[in-house]
Parts: sequence; structure tokens; C-alpha cells
Amino acid sequence: MPESKLDTSAAAAYEAVLVPPVFRPWAELMVGEAAIGEGARTLDVACGTGIVARCAARLSGARGQSTGIDIDPAMIEVARATSSREGLHVEYHCAPGTELPLEPASFDAAFCQQGLQYFPDKRKALAELRRVMRPKGILVVTTWTEMQDNAGHWAMISALEGRNIDAQDLRKPFALSDPVSLRTLAESAGFESVRVQAVRRTARFPSAKVFVESIAKAAPSSRLALLKVPAAEWADFLADVEARLTPRGSGASIEFFMASNLLSARC
Repeated sequence: MPESKLDTSAAAAYEAVLVPPVFRPWAELMVGEAAIGEGARTLDVACGTGIVARCAARLSGARGQSTGIDIDPAMIEVARATSSREGLHVEYHCAPGTELPLEPASFDAAFCQQGLQYFPDKRKALAELRRVMRPKGILVVTTWTEMQDNAGHWAMISALEGRNIDAQDLRKPFALSDPVSLRTLAESAGFESVRVQAVRRTARFPSAKVFVESIAKAAPSSRLALLKVPAAEWADFLADVEARLTPRGSGASIEFFMASNLLSARC
């Protein structure tokens, strides 16, 4: 029998509706923090559709090498297609972050954007990153801070739990929000000069409805919580989220803060 075609619809939606307003600004911040130069070799773990890898590729230029790794084959397929469409050479691998198919001491900089919190063995993932980094290489990681600091998600969580709907899948992205725990993890994996700072950025969407439906369509874990809202209650749920976010926006469009821990460390 012929192999079934890989379903990339969720990954394509992630790239189209979440990367521009949410993940691209953080990706640009991360590669800026690493001060990537021409010819640098960079690695993006849990790369999703490759926004950090693409930003790094633009800075490292033709003499550099940008590599992205993700466990989701659909994300990798969309990442390859997007990089090609943008005229960027990025090498992608489909593999778990705890078992990188890469040679030791290969990279000048490594990144992990909003992925570390999902690894079952976070210390092992960081130790594996350190293994493939060159001496004095820089690691840059982002993880969301407390839920209450991320107004869009907090509005959805509050609206769900106010209806006695399990919001655990919406809480998962915040599983590594404590900066002390994040710093301790990096140090236990052998990194030095570890620094963690909280950074805020403003996210903008045309409306609360667009924001919620973007998460429902494209967010890898959070959308699972939103699928629990009964169809008959969806309009009321949207109105509830909008009411919680309206004071932070103006007119039909909304804007709200998103806050991340930004970790930088050296091998």
C-alpha cells in the first residue's frame, strides 16, 4: 500500500498565524543575544517551522551553517519548504532533542525557543546541547514566565476554568517559568556564566477572536485545551476572552504583553 501523505496543516497554520506575531520577535531577540557573526555554525533545537534557524542563517551568511532539529516530521517538512522559499540554506533533521544526530563540538551557538519545558528529561536535553557546542559557544533559551504575565493565555485559561473545563494543556507552556529553576538546570548540565532575565514583548492581533482561533488552529499543545470547549459554547467563550483582554487593547484589535525568561550561557 502507498504511504499516507504527511498532514502538515497544523504546522503550516503555526507558521502562518503564530510565527509572525508571536515567535518571530523572540527569534530575532535570541539571535541578537548570541551576536551571531558571518560564518557561524548555529543549531536550533525544537525548531518548529524554523524561525530561529532562519534568522540565524541570515546573520551567518553563505559561509555559515544553520541547522534545525525537531521531533515532529510535519514541522520539519514545513520548515524545509519555508527556508527554501525564502532562499535560505538550513539543514534540518527530525530527531528528539535528547539524542542529537550531530558530531561533538560542532556549533558556535545553540538555541531553544519555547521548547525546553516540553522535554521529559530537561537536564539531558541541555547536556546534549552542550555536547555538540564548541568551547565558549553560547546557548540562548527562552521559556515563558508566569501565566499571569502572559495576558492572552491567562485570559483563555481563566475563561476555560471558569467553565470547569480542564486547561492543563494551556498550562503546559508555562512548566518552566521559574527563572531560578531554569538557571539551576543549565548549571547542572555544565553551562557557565548563566544569566536569566525576564523580557516582555507586545503581541498584536486583529481581534480576540483571531487570537483564540489562531491558538486553536496552530498551537501544538494549547489547542488541545480549546478543543474541549463545546461548539454550542464557543461564541460565549470567545466573548469571555475578549472581555478579559479588551482593557489591554483599543477598538477591534487587541494587544497584550507576553513575557519570557531569556537565558544565555557559555560552554
